[in-house]
Amino acid sequence: MTAITASPVPVDFHGTAIPTFNVEGVVRVAMRPIVDAIGLDWKSQFNRIKRHPVLKTCVVMMTTQLPGEKQRRKLLTLPLNKLNGWLFGIDTSRVKPEIRERLIEYQAECFDVLADYWQKGESTNPRFTTIDERRPLNRAVRTLANLRSARGEAADYAGMWKLVNGYLGVAHIEEASPMQLEQGMGFVQEQIEIEARRVMEGDYLDHHTPAKTARLEVPAHKSWHQYAAAELYGPDVGSHSRLGMMLAALKQAGAEEVPLAIGDISGAEQELLAYRHRLEMAENRLESFATNLHALAQHTANLEREFVTTVGPAIKPLNPKLHNSWRERLGTASRLAGGMAH
Repeated sequence: MTAITASPVPVDFHGTAIPTFNVEGVVRVAMRPIVDAIGLDWKSQFNRIKRHPVLKTCVVMMTTQLPGEKQRRKLLTLPLNKLNGWLFGIDTSRVKPEIRERLIEYQAECFDVLADYWQKGESTNPRFTTIDERRPLNRAVRTLANLRSARGEAADYAGMWKLVNGYLGVAHIEEASPMQLEQGMGFVQEQIEIEARRVMEGDYLDHHTPAKTARLEVPAHKSWHQYAAAELYGPDVGSHSRLGMMLAALKQAGAEEVPLAIGDISGAEQELLAYRHRLEMAENRLESFATNLHALAQHTANLEREFVTTVGPAIKPLNPKLHNSWRERLGTASRLAGGMAH
């Protein structure tokens, strides 16, 4: 199994944050932290996954540094959509006593879900929210978009939803749980208070009617380790970059000669930390690549030297053509590897 390097993104699973990785559009979950958390023997579960006719086909090894750890390590991962099946097959007598009852309840729910799917043709997840339950948040997001419009910005309704979904760590608000819906409402209400204060006090940067003073607010909506690659570089960065927002505000304040008071800029700080983390990972990969190239150059040089001194002289009298062909290929490989290593 080849190890792939990636950064973890926490996902809430029944109230517990587990490290996941987005690899080519597939969300993968690290299995070792879950196995340790519920008190199972990792070696036994590792062998169980490798024996399973379905799970063994979708195993990928990831190399990463988890939040709170100082060293990088390899982790076995499975697609997130296979995690439920793995949990369904666990022997509940082997897990920690404090979570045994919860796991039994989960497995009982799995039986009901499977029965509904095969007997009724569908199964409904009660943890997902309905349109009516999301309606207050929908109104709050519209209010936030309208307040920003009152400051001269476009009423970017889709952009507001992208901000909320990014804060909650979901692709679409329909995937949010009731608890996440409550967290989203608190986040939007906080943003509404900030925007309303700016509108009422004139304490903002406006292209048309510059205020006498302005306040820079770039609050954090997530921690540095929750940033996905697409949020740091790519075509969509400009729509949600906290650093970009801060730089734009500073440029505008300078152009309009408006005194600027610095408020909460933790969003820009977290994004900068995310960039640093990505850069460190890239440097580590380059270091590893250079080491491997050097080792390859040494190996090919040794092969060429061994052929010239021992194997070659024995082959040449028997098959000069084969000897010349191997000699030429080994020389080419040695020169190519040496050139790449230097």
